[in-house]
Amino acid sequence: MLPRLLTLCFALISFASSATTNTLTIIPELSSGFVRNYNPFRADTLATTKDFIFEPLMVFEEGVVHFRLAKSYTLSPDLKGILLTLRDGIKWSDGTPFSADDVVYSLSLLQSEPKLDYNSLGDWIERIEKHNENEVYVSLSRPNAQIAHRLQEAIIVPKHQWENIPDKRFYLNAQPVGTGPFTDIKAFSSNNIVQCRNPHYWQQDELKVDCIRYPQVKSNDELISRLSNGEFDWASAFIPDIERNYASYSRDYHYHHKPSTVVSLMFNFKHPNEQIRKVIQDVRFRRAVSMSLARELLTDIAVFGQGEKAAFASGMESKFEDWVPNSAAEQHLYYIRSHPKAASRLLDELGLKDFDGDRFRELPSGEPLTLQIIAPHGWSDFISASNVAAEMFAAVGLRVKIEVLPFPEYEARMANASYDLGITNYFSGLTPFKYFNSAFNSAYQTPTSPRFAQHYFRDKEVDGLLADFLLQTDPQKQRDIITNLHLRVAEQQVTVPLYYKLETVEFTTTRYKGWRKHADGSPNVPPIWYTERPRLIQLLELEPVVSAK
Repeated sequence: MLPRLLTLCFALISFASSATTNTLTIIPELSSGFVRNYNPFRADTLATTKDFIFEPLMVFEEGVVHFRLAKSYTLSPDLKGILLTLRDGIKWSDGTPFSADDVVYSLSLLQSEPKLDYNSLGDWIERIEKHNENEVYVSLSRPNAQIAHRLQEAIIVPKHQWENIPDKRFYLNAQPVGTGPFTDIKAFSSNNIVQCRNPHYWQQDELKVDCIRYPQVKSNDELISRLSNGEFDWASAFIPDIERNYASYSRDYHYHHKPSTVVSLMFNFKHPNEQIRKVIQDVRFRRAVSMSLARELLTDIAVFGQGEKAAFASGMESKFEDWVPNSAAEQHLYYIRSHPKAASRLLDELGLKDFDGDRFRELPSGEPLTLQIIAPHGWSDFISASNVAAEMFAAVGLRVKIEVLPFPEYEARMANASYDLGITNYFSGLTPFKYFNSAFNSAYQTPTSPRFAQHYFRDKEVDGLLADFLLQTDPQKQRDIITNLHLRVAEQQVTVPLYYKLETVEFTTTRYKGWRKHADGSPNVPPIWYTERPRLIQLLELEPVVSAK
């Protein structure tokens, strides 16, 4: 009888506990299965590691700085240093006080163990000094007026834990110690994660959400289905005809579109086939590919009109249209408009002709010319856009096929320059610099770099302009540099901009309120994707609709 009573007691305790907690269900990334990896220095870390376990020094939004572990910063007059002033009273989730020693140690790791430096922040750091318990001075290897933006991505770990870990690259950190709001791993399986309150979180009173739940979702189609059933509180999914297929299901289902960066086709300038490489490296071919596309039709079909055709031949975001004069913006627009006859003439000039009468062009040698666009599995809009583009290429005699790959293989193929064409998006920044830097800086053309610059096109002028931008604090000088970057990239047609993807954010008011709004009352909820630091600020503003007490 006693075992049965104990079981009943445990069940009642469990029920009471669940009844007094609330859980926010989020989808910060698609996944084929979870591994308990909370190592923030690994590229394959779980999408709930940053922000929710390891809080950043600060979070930047347009026109606003949200200070987190840091409470202020000051740039040196020569732009070769930054003084970070840290908050008092913060503790790690194991109760150990957070201090300047943790920041010095964490930033020093990027120098002593460069393989942990996945975003190349360490390249900017020359020396780290502790001035006192709440101040850290970072000396830079070269001037950078934008270094605070880069430090937003710095990973700050507890020195007392990490200094004793021998091989940090392979450490999974299954029992994480962090300063973020959700460090207690209440449940973990290959298809479901629940992270609950950090008992020592420094903003305990502001935090009204007790736990976050992150269930496995393998594809965008699965995400749409489960989102429409009301399972998720916060997501960012592409939903065709979103009014009919989502918003109409409930008055508590909401969404809004946030302008995002461009979706583009990338060429492999290091193609292993010498003949194809020579073709790709000729700007006439790249322009012909671009002019083969009817972008409005492609956008209507691929993303059901939930996008905007590319407005800049460089791929720069449309929201930065005031950064370049109209004369520069319009200079290369011809090459990102549909001109199939002009495209055919350029292909003829290159000696790419239909020698065997099958309506598809061959290489000048007579060898077959078949190109493949690689796209990641589960990214339905990318796959659809690639298929539509392939049909348009066929109209000018280019035989193009689609190869859908698991995301890790897709990234590996780009990293190893073993592809013909790839389709990719880019991250949005506070200025156009983030796009140009991540997409065209040759420093990011290494096997361990993100995919965005792995077209392997190199241009010393572009690299020089990017370096010069970081020396400027004058807004007009920054704009002049961006104008020159736009013109240089557009003239070379390095990539083929397709459309601006509207980042769709879905959220429900069924269980939570406090979702952010613009001054006019329209939604302003940031995406929940793991790349979005403002997601932490939004989460701190949420509270349950009905108290569970």
